[in-house]
Amino acid sequence: MREQRTLFDLTQDGLVIGQKLQRIYPEFDVTAFVSDVRMEMEGQTIYNVTKAIGRVLRQHLPQNYSDALAILMAFVEIEAPPEPRRHPTPKIETRLRPIAHFVSLYGLADFDASLDAFYELSKHRCTRGGEIRAFIIEDPNRCFERFGEWVKDENVNLRLFVAASLCTRGTWQKWLRPYIPDPQPILALLDTLKDDPDASVREQVATDMRDIVKDYPEAGYTTLERWRQDGRTETQKILRQALKYQVKIGDERAFKLLGMGAVPKLGKANIMLTELKPERHVLPINDVFNFSLSLQSDSDAEQTILTYYAVAYKRPTGHITRKRYRLSQRRLKPRQRVDYEKSLFPLPSLKQHEAGKACLGWHRFEVEVNGDVLGGFDFEVTALKDRKV
Repeated sequence: MREQRTLFDLTQDGLVIGQKLQRIYPEFDVTAFVSDVRMEMEGQTIYNVTKAIGRVLRQHLPQNYSDALAILMAFVEIEAPPEPRRHPTPKIETRLRPIAHFVSLYGLADFDASLDAFYELSKHRCTRGGEIRAFIIEDPNRCFERFGEWVKDENVNLRLFVAASLCTRGTWQKWLRPYIPDPQPILALLDTLKDDPDASVREQVATDMRDIVKDYPEAGYTTLERWRQDGRTETQKILRQALKYQVKIGDERAFKLLGMGAVPKLGKANIMLTELKPERHVLPINDVFNFSLSLQSDSDAEQTILTYYAVAYKRPTGHITRKRYRLSQRRLKPRQRVDYEKSLFPLPSLKQHEAGKACLGWHRFEVEVNGDVLGGFDFEVTALKDRKV
Protein backbone atom coordinates (compact mmCIF):
# COMPACT_ATOMS: atom_id res chain seq x y z
CA MET A 1 0.00 0.00 0.00
CA ARG A 2 1.23 3.48 -0.78
CA GLU A 3 2.35 5.78 1.98
CA GLN A 4 -0.52 7.89 3.29
CA ARG A 5 -0.41 11.39 1.87
CA THR A 6 -1.08 14.48 3.98
CA LEU A 7 -3.11 17.57 3.20
CA PHE A 8 0.19 19.39 2.75
CA ASP A 9 1.33 16.92 0.08
CA LEU A 10 -1.93 17.24 -1.79
CA THR A 11 -1.91 21.03 -1.60
CA GLN A 12 1.59 20.97 -3.07
CA ASP A 13 0.25 18.85 -5.94
CA GLY A 14 -2.32 21.55 -6.61
CA LEU A 15 0.39 24.22 -6.49
CA VAL A 16 2.53 22.44 -9.09
CA ILE A 17 -0.45 21.87 -11.40
CA GLY A 18 -1.51 25.50 -11.01
CA GLN A 19 1.93 26.89 -11.78
CA LYS A 20 2.25 24.80 -14.93
CA LEU A 21 -1.26 25.71 -16.11
CA GLN A 22 -0.47 29.40 -15.67
CA ARG A 23 2.27 29.10 -18.31
CA ILE A 24 -0.35 27.89 -20.79
CA TYR A 25 -3.21 30.11 -19.57
CA PRO A 26 -1.75 33.32 -18.03
CA GLU A 27 -5.10 34.33 -16.49
CA PHE A 28 -4.94 31.29 -14.19
CA ASP A 29 -4.86 32.49 -10.54
CA VAL A 30 -2.50 30.03 -8.84
CA THR A 31 -2.93 31.44 -5.31
CA ALA A 32 -6.72 31.30 -5.45
CA PHE A 33 -6.60 27.84 -7.04
CA VAL A 34 -4.40 26.38 -4.29
CA SER A 35 -6.58 27.96 -1.60
CA ASP A 36 -9.72 26.48 -3.16
CA VAL A 37 -8.05 23.07 -3.53
CA ARG A 38 -7.16 23.09 0.15
CA MET A 39 -10.72 23.96 1.17
CA GLU A 40 -12.19 21.34 -1.17
CA MET A 41 -9.97 18.61 0.26
CA GLU A 42 -11.06 19.11 3.87
CA GLY A 43 -13.00 16.05 5.02
CA GLN A 44 -12.24 14.01 1.91
CA THR A 45 -10.77 10.53 1.91
CA ILE A 46 -7.60 9.73 0.01
CA TYR A 47 -9.75 8.36 -2.83
CA ASN A 48 -11.38 11.69 -3.57
CA VAL A 49 -8.48 14.13 -3.64
CA THR A 50 -7.77 14.10 -7.37
CA LYS A 51 -11.49 14.52 -8.00
CA ALA A 52 -11.39 17.53 -5.68
CA ILE A 53 -8.65 19.10 -7.81
CA GLY A 54 -10.72 18.34 -10.92
CA ARG A 55 -13.74 20.15 -9.47
CA VAL A 56 -11.68 23.19 -8.51
CA LEU A 57 -10.13 23.38 -11.98
CA ARG A 58 -13.61 24.09 -13.34
CA GLN A 59 -13.78 27.28 -11.30
CA HIS A 60 -10.45 28.65 -12.58
CA LEU A 61 -10.57 27.84 -16.29
CA PRO A 62 -12.72 29.35 -19.07
CA GLN A 63 -16.40 28.63 -18.56
CA ASN A 64 -16.66 27.23 -22.07
CA TYR A 65 -15.86 23.55 -21.57
CA SER A 66 -14.19 23.05 -24.94
CA ASP A 67 -11.83 25.97 -24.31
CA ALA A 68 -11.02 24.68 -20.83
CA LEU A 69 -10.38 21.16 -22.15
CA ALA A 70 -8.03 22.49 -24.83
CA ILE A 71 -5.92 24.14 -22.10
CA LEU A 72 -5.85 20.96 -20.02
CA MET A 73 -4.90 18.76 -22.98
CA ALA A 74 -2.05 21.15 -23.79
CA PHE A 75 -0.94 20.56 -20.19
CA VAL A 76 -1.23 16.79 -20.73
CA GLU A 77 0.90 17.01 -23.87
CA ILE A 78 3.66 18.73 -21.88
CA GLU A 79 3.48 16.49 -18.80
CA ALA A 80 2.96 13.06 -20.35
CA PRO A 81 6.07 11.05 -21.26
CA PRO A 82 6.76 10.62 -25.01
CA GLU A 83 6.32 6.86 -24.68
CA PRO A 84 3.44 5.66 -22.45
CA ARG A 85 4.56 3.47 -19.57
CA ARG A 86 2.79 0.35 -18.35
CA HIS A 87 2.63 1.88 -14.88
CA PRO A 88 2.79 5.68 -14.52
CA THR A 89 5.16 7.29 -12.06
CA PRO A 90 3.49 8.87 -8.99
CA LYS A 91 4.33 12.31 -10.39
CA ILE A 92 2.62 11.64 -13.72
CA GLU A 93 -0.41 10.05 -12.06
CA THR A 94 -0.78 12.94 -9.61
CA ARG A 95 -0.74 15.52 -12.40
CA LEU A 96 -2.88 13.75 -14.99
CA ARG A 97 -5.52 12.06 -12.83
CA PRO A 98 -7.26 15.36 -11.97
CA ILE A 99 -7.64 16.01 -15.71
CA ALA A 100 -9.41 12.68 -16.12
CA HIS A 101 -11.76 13.60 -13.27
CA PHE A 102 -12.43 16.97 -14.90
CA VAL A 103 -13.43 15.25 -18.14
CA SER A 104 -15.56 12.74 -16.23
CA LEU A 105 -17.43 15.45 -14.33
CA TYR A 106 -18.00 18.00 -17.11
CA GLY A 107 -17.20 16.27 -20.41
CA LEU A 108 -20.72 15.65 -21.69
CA ALA A 109 -20.66 19.28 -22.87
CA ASP A 110 -18.36 18.19 -25.74
CA PHE A 111 -18.84 14.45 -26.12
CA ASP A 112 -16.38 13.66 -28.92
CA ALA A 113 -13.59 15.89 -27.61
CA SER A 114 -13.98 14.26 -24.21
CA LEU A 115 -13.67 10.77 -25.70
CA ASP A 116 -10.49 11.95 -27.42
CA ALA A 117 -9.23 13.14 -24.02
CA PHE A 118 -10.02 9.77 -22.43
CA TYR A 119 -8.08 8.13 -25.25
CA GLU A 120 -4.95 10.18 -24.55
CA LEU A 121 -5.14 9.92 -20.76
CA SER A 122 -5.86 6.20 -20.79
CA LYS A 123 -2.69 5.47 -22.75
CA HIS A 124 -0.79 6.65 -19.67
CA ARG A 125 -3.06 4.68 -17.29
CA CYS A 126 -4.37 7.85 -15.67
CA THR A 127 -8.08 7.01 -15.99
CA ARG A 128 -10.47 4.63 -14.26
CA GLY A 129 -13.26 2.71 -15.94
CA GLY A 130 -15.98 4.34 -13.87
CA GLU A 131 -15.04 7.80 -15.10
CA ILE A 132 -16.60 7.18 -18.51
CA ARG A 133 -19.79 5.73 -17.01
CA ALA A 134 -21.85 8.89 -17.59
CA PHE A 135 -20.89 8.85 -21.27
CA ILE A 136 -21.98 5.22 -21.69
CA ILE A 137 -25.32 6.02 -20.06
CA GLU A 138 -25.77 9.15 -22.21
CA ASP A 139 -24.95 7.52 -25.57
CA PRO A 140 -23.91 3.85 -25.33
CA ASN A 141 -23.74 3.27 -29.09
CA ARG A 142 -21.35 6.17 -29.58
CA CYS A 143 -19.11 4.89 -26.80
CA PHE A 144 -19.19 1.28 -27.94
CA GLU A 145 -18.28 2.33 -31.48
CA ARG A 146 -15.19 4.10 -30.13
CA PHE A 147 -14.42 1.17 -27.83
CA GLY A 148 -14.46 -1.10 -30.89
CA GLU A 149 -11.45 0.82 -32.18
CA TRP A 150 -9.68 0.98 -28.83
CA VAL A 151 -9.81 -2.78 -28.12
CA LYS A 152 -7.55 -3.25 -31.17
CA ASP A 153 -5.07 -0.55 -30.14
CA GLU A 154 -1.48 -1.60 -29.46
CA ASN A 155 -1.50 0.29 -26.13
CA VAL A 156 -2.35 -2.19 -23.37
CA ASN A 157 -3.40 0.55 -20.94
CA LEU A 158 -6.08 1.68 -23.38
CA ARG A 159 -7.39 -1.86 -23.80
CA LEU A 160 -7.42 -2.27 -20.02
CA PHE A 161 -9.39 0.98 -19.71
CA VAL A 162 -12.03 -0.33 -22.12
CA ALA A 163 -12.30 -3.59 -20.19
CA ALA A 164 -12.68 -1.70 -16.90
CA SER A 165 -15.32 0.57 -18.47
CA LEU A 166 -17.53 -2.40 -19.34
CA CYS A 167 -18.28 -3.41 -15.73
CA THR A 168 -22.06 -3.33 -15.47
CA ARG A 169 -21.81 -2.86 -11.70
CA GLY A 170 -19.51 -0.80 -9.53
CA THR A 171 -19.08 0.43 -5.97
CA TRP A 172 -18.61 4.07 -6.88
CA GLN A 173 -20.83 4.52 -9.94
CA LYS A 174 -24.27 3.81 -11.33
CA TRP A 175 -24.97 0.28 -12.50
CA LEU A 176 -25.52 -0.08 -16.24
CA ARG A 177 -28.37 -2.62 -16.09
CA PRO A 178 -31.18 -0.01 -15.96
CA TYR A 179 -29.73 1.83 -18.98
CA ILE A 180 -28.61 -1.04 -21.23
CA PRO A 181 -31.32 -3.72 -21.57
CA ASP A 182 -29.32 -5.73 -24.14
CA PRO A 183 -25.74 -6.69 -23.16
CA GLN A 184 -24.75 -7.91 -26.65
CA PRO A 185 -22.66 -4.81 -27.54
CA ILE A 186 -20.71 -5.29 -24.30
CA LEU A 187 -20.30 -9.01 -24.92
CA ALA A 188 -19.03 -8.35 -28.45
CA LEU A 189 -16.23 -6.19 -27.04
CA LEU A 190 -15.43 -8.74 -24.33
CA ASP A 191 -15.29 -11.42 -27.02
CA THR A 192 -12.26 -9.61 -28.43
CA LEU A 193 -10.69 -8.75 -25.09
CA LYS A 194 -10.86 -12.30 -23.71
CA ASP A 195 -8.05 -13.22 -26.13
CA ASP A 196 -5.91 -10.23 -25.16
CA PRO A 197 -2.21 -11.10 -24.70
CA ASP A 198 -2.11 -9.16 -21.41
CA ALA A 199 -3.17 -11.06 -18.28
CA SER A 200 -4.51 -7.91 -16.57
CA VAL A 201 -6.94 -7.31 -19.42
CA ARG A 202 -8.15 -10.91 -19.31
CA GLU A 203 -8.58 -10.67 -15.55
CA GLN A 204 -10.74 -7.58 -16.01
CA VAL A 205 -12.80 -9.45 -18.61
CA ALA A 206 -13.48 -12.10 -15.96
CA THR A 207 -14.63 -9.38 -13.56
CA ASP A 208 -16.94 -7.96 -16.23
CA MET A 209 -18.42 -11.38 -16.93
CA ARG A 210 -19.01 -11.94 -13.21
CA ASP A 211 -21.28 -8.89 -13.21
CA ILE A 212 -22.96 -9.84 -16.48
CA VAL A 213 -23.84 -13.29 -15.11
CA LYS A 214 -25.57 -11.53 -12.20
CA ASP A 215 -27.36 -8.89 -14.31
CA TYR A 216 -28.02 -10.85 -17.53
CA PRO A 217 -27.75 -14.52 -16.48
CA GLU A 218 -28.98 -16.10 -19.72
CA ALA A 219 -26.70 -14.05 -21.96
CA GLY A 220 -23.82 -14.44 -19.52
CA TYR A 221 -24.00 -18.22 -19.22
CA THR A 222 -24.53 -18.65 -22.97
CA THR A 223 -21.39 -16.62 -23.65
CA LEU A 224 -19.29 -18.47 -21.08
CA GLU A 225 -20.44 -21.84 -22.44
CA ARG A 226 -19.34 -20.77 -25.92
CA TRP A 227 -15.99 -19.56 -24.59
CA ARG A 228 -15.47 -22.83 -22.72
CA GLN A 229 -15.44 -24.75 -25.97
CA ASP A 230 -12.18 -23.21 -27.19
CA GLY A 231 -10.30 -25.26 -24.57
CA ARG A 232 -7.58 -22.64 -24.01
CA THR A 233 -5.97 -22.49 -20.56
CA GLU A 234 -6.37 -18.70 -20.45
CA THR A 235 -10.08 -18.97 -21.24
CA GLN A 236 -10.63 -21.60 -18.56
CA LYS A 237 -9.06 -19.26 -16.03
CA ILE A 238 -11.45 -16.50 -17.11
CA LEU A 239 -14.37 -18.87 -16.57
CA ARG A 240 -13.21 -19.82 -13.06
CA GLN A 241 -12.76 -16.18 -12.09
CA ALA A 242 -16.03 -15.09 -13.70
CA LEU A 243 -18.04 -17.74 -11.84
CA LYS A 244 -16.27 -17.42 -8.51
CA TYR A 245 -19.24 -15.69 -6.85
CA GLN A 246 -21.77 -18.08 -8.40
CA VAL A 247 -19.79 -20.99 -6.97
CA LYS A 248 -19.81 -19.30 -3.56
CA ILE A 249 -23.60 -19.10 -3.52
CA GLY A 250 -24.01 -22.65 -4.84
CA ASP A 251 -25.30 -21.88 -8.34
CA GLU A 252 -25.81 -25.28 -10.01
CA ARG A 253 -25.22 -23.85 -13.50
CA ALA A 254 -21.79 -22.59 -12.45
CA PHE A 255 -20.84 -25.95 -10.94
CA LYS A 256 -21.97 -27.74 -14.10
CA LEU A 257 -20.17 -25.39 -16.49
CA LEU A 258 -16.93 -25.73 -14.53
CA GLY A 259 -17.29 -29.51 -14.21
CA MET A 260 -17.32 -29.36 -10.41
CA GLY A 261 -20.03 -31.95 -9.79
CA ALA A 262 -22.83 -31.48 -7.26
CA VAL A 263 -23.19 -28.38 -5.08
CA PRO A 264 -21.88 -29.14 -1.55
CA LYS A 265 -24.32 -28.69 1.32
CA LEU A 266 -23.25 -26.88 4.50
CA GLY A 267 -24.96 -27.63 7.79
CA LYS A 268 -24.81 -25.83 11.12
CA ALA A 269 -21.19 -25.67 12.28
CA ASN A 270 -20.16 -27.09 15.64
CA ILE A 271 -17.52 -24.46 16.27
CA MET A 272 -16.53 -21.76 18.76
CA LEU A 273 -15.09 -18.29 18.22
CA THR A 274 -12.34 -18.37 20.86
CA GLU A 275 -10.67 -15.07 20.06
CA LEU A 276 -11.61 -11.92 18.13
CA LYS A 277 -9.84 -8.60 18.45
CA PRO A 278 -9.04 -5.52 16.38
CA GLU A 279 -5.65 -3.86 16.35
CA ARG A 280 -7.44 -0.79 17.75
CA HIS A 281 -10.99 0.35 18.47
CA VAL A 282 -10.50 3.92 17.20
CA LEU A 283 -9.32 4.05 13.59
CA PRO A 284 -8.22 7.28 11.85
CA ILE A 285 -9.65 7.75 8.39
CA ASN A 286 -7.50 6.21 5.60
CA ASP A 287 -5.66 3.88 8.02
CA VAL A 288 -5.63 0.11 7.51
CA PHE A 289 -8.11 -1.88 9.62
CA ASN A 290 -6.33 -4.93 11.08
CA PHE A 291 -8.01 -7.74 13.02
CA SER A 292 -7.34 -11.30 14.17
CA LEU A 293 -9.61 -14.19 15.14
CA SER A 294 -9.42 -17.84 16.15
CA LEU A 295 -11.95 -20.61 15.56
CA GLN A 296 -12.00 -23.92 17.45
CA SER A 297 -13.84 -26.99 16.21
CA ASP A 298 -16.03 -28.45 18.98
CA SER A 299 -16.72 -31.62 17.03
CA ASP A 300 -15.20 -35.11 17.10
CA ALA A 301 -15.86 -35.40 13.37
CA GLU A 302 -14.58 -33.49 10.34
CA GLN A 303 -16.72 -30.57 9.19
CA THR A 304 -16.70 -27.97 6.41
CA ILE A 305 -16.97 -24.33 7.45
CA LEU A 306 -17.57 -21.25 5.31
CA THR A 307 -16.39 -18.14 7.16
CA TYR A 308 -17.33 -14.55 6.41
CA TYR A 309 -16.64 -11.30 8.20
CA ALA A 310 -18.90 -8.27 7.94
CA VAL A 311 -18.62 -4.53 8.54
CA ALA A 312 -21.73 -2.48 9.34
CA TYR A 313 -21.86 1.31 9.48
CA LYS A 314 -24.36 4.14 9.56
CA ARG A 315 -24.86 6.37 6.53
CA PRO A 316 -25.58 10.11 6.94
CA THR A 317 -29.26 9.30 6.32
CA GLY A 318 -29.27 7.05 9.39
CA HIS A 319 -29.57 3.87 7.31
CA ILE A 320 -27.40 0.96 8.47
CA THR A 321 -25.38 -0.69 5.69
CA ARG A 322 -23.69 -4.08 6.16
CA LYS A 323 -20.99 -5.40 3.82
CA ARG A 324 -19.89 -9.07 3.94
CA TYR A 325 -16.50 -10.44 2.88
CA ARG A 326 -15.58 -14.08 2.36
CA LEU A 327 -12.66 -15.15 4.57
CA SER A 328 -12.28 -18.86 3.77
CA GLN A 329 -13.93 -22.20 3.15
CA ARG A 330 -12.08 -25.16 4.61
CA ARG A 331 -12.44 -28.67 5.93
CA LEU A 332 -11.60 -28.90 9.64
CA LYS A 333 -10.29 -31.99 11.36
CA PRO A 334 -11.79 -33.01 14.74
CA ARG A 335 -11.05 -30.38 17.42
CA GLN A 336 -8.89 -28.40 14.99
CA ARG A 337 -8.11 -24.73 15.71
CA VAL A 338 -7.59 -22.16 12.93
CA ASP A 339 -6.16 -18.66 13.33
CA TYR A 340 -6.54 -15.69 11.00
CA GLU A 341 -4.89 -12.29 10.74
CA LYS A 342 -6.41 -9.98 8.18
CA SER A 343 -6.21 -6.39 6.91
CA LEU A 344 -9.04 -4.47 5.27
CA PHE A 345 -8.38 -1.30 3.29
CA PRO A 346 -10.34 0.70 2.55
CA LEU A 347 -13.32 0.12 4.78
CA PRO A 348 -16.56 0.10 2.75
CA SER A 349 -17.72 3.22 4.60
CA LEU A 350 -14.72 5.17 3.27
CA LYS A 351 -15.48 4.51 -0.37
CA GLN A 352 -17.09 7.56 -1.88
CA HIS A 353 -20.86 7.82 -1.96
CA GLU A 354 -22.85 10.33 -4.01
CA ALA A 355 -22.27 13.08 -1.44
CA GLY A 356 -18.52 12.55 -1.83
CA LYS A 357 -17.97 12.14 1.91
CA ALA A 358 -16.89 9.19 4.00
CA CYS A 359 -19.11 7.71 6.71
CA LEU A 360 -17.33 8.30 10.01
CA GLY A 361 -18.28 7.32 13.55
CA TRP A 362 -19.84 4.03 14.67
CA HIS A 363 -18.94 0.76 12.92
CA ARG A 364 -19.69 -2.87 13.79
CA PHE A 365 -17.52 -5.88 12.91
CA GLU A 366 -18.92 -9.45 12.99
CA VAL A 367 -17.80 -12.99 12.16
CA GLU A 368 -20.14 -15.51 10.48
CA VAL A 369 -19.62 -19.26 10.11
CA ASN A 370 -22.04 -21.21 7.91
CA GLY A 371 -24.50 -18.33 8.13
CA ASP A 372 -24.45 -17.91 11.93
CA VAL A 373 -22.98 -14.79 13.59
CA LEU A 374 -20.56 -16.01 16.26
CA GLY A 375 -19.41 -12.67 17.66
CA GLY A 376 -18.36 -9.11 16.96
CA PHE A 377 -17.26 -5.76 18.32
CA ASP A 378 -17.92 -2.04 17.81
CA PHE A 379 -15.26 0.41 16.66
CA GLU A 380 -15.08 4.03 15.57
CA VAL A 381 -13.63 5.74 12.49
CA THR A 382 -12.45 9.31 13.05
CA ALA A 383 -11.26 12.17 10.86
CA LEU A 384 -7.58 13.09 10.88
CA LYS A 385 -6.82 15.56 13.64
CA ASP A 386 -3.16 16.31 13.02
CA ARG A 387 -2.76 17.57 9.48
CA LYS A 388 0.35 19.12 8.05
CA VAL A 389 -0.42 22.50 6.54
